[in-house]
Amino acid sequence: MSQDAVDSKSEQIAAEIRDAIRQGRLERGILYSSRELGERFGASRTPVREALLKLADLGLVKIERNRGARVLGQDGRGIVDLCSLRVLLEPPACRSAAAVLTSRDDEAMLAEYRIMERTADGGTEYFAADERLHELILQASGNRRLAKFVNELRQTLALDGRHSVPRYQPVDTALKDHWDIIDALRKRDGVGAERAMRKHLVRSGDLLVAHSSDDNRGLVAEWRRWVSVSVPEGDQVTY
Repeated sequence: MSQDAVDSKSEQIAAEIRDAIRQGRLERGILYSSRELGERFGASRTPVREALLKLADLGLVKIERNRGARVLGQDGRGIVDLCSLRVLLEPPACRSAAAVLTSRDDEAMLAEYRIMERTADGGTEYFAADERLHELILQASGNRRLAKFVNELRQTLALDGRHSVPRYQPVDTALKDHWDIIDALRKRDGVGAERAMRKHLVRSGDLLVAHSSDDNRGLVAEWRRWVSVSVPEGDQVTY
């Protein structure tokens, strides 16, 4: 198998393992051997091993030498890390996208937004449209590796159903955040689009971190401290 084929297969297996963790088909705390995972997901040991390394980097599994991988899931510390990365990466990508979007892209963004409006119960269709909207913007930025990496971050944050809508905030609030992003992009206002994306991600991060555990005061303080130094002065998020 060529290296490109291994990479493609390992990405597929990583996604399938991540979904299995989310759905509870792979249980937290349980050690799974590479052979067992290979049989379950129909893959040889090499792409399984590569997939596990990817998931270990995301903090979802712990590799145990010559034994396999233990499922960890995502904890509060990991949520802070992942939300921080999104705030760092997505707003500038959104600004970059504003310079190159086309009228066809505008139509595609509006189509996804309409699906979100129509399925504003925070269910599967809503989140699928949300993911496609963010993916469209990231792909338009021209940085495919960034788009792929951020998509992995989003998928990892979705473990355990840790969506901030509608569990922790009104759907209307999330819809307005997305509309502000789309509106700025349609106007080709890169600065405004970057600011709107940052506001959306910081708001989501606030909610996800605040509900990450029963005793989360230290995590909340760390998240807010990180936001205070990573968001440009004069552009701090208020709501």
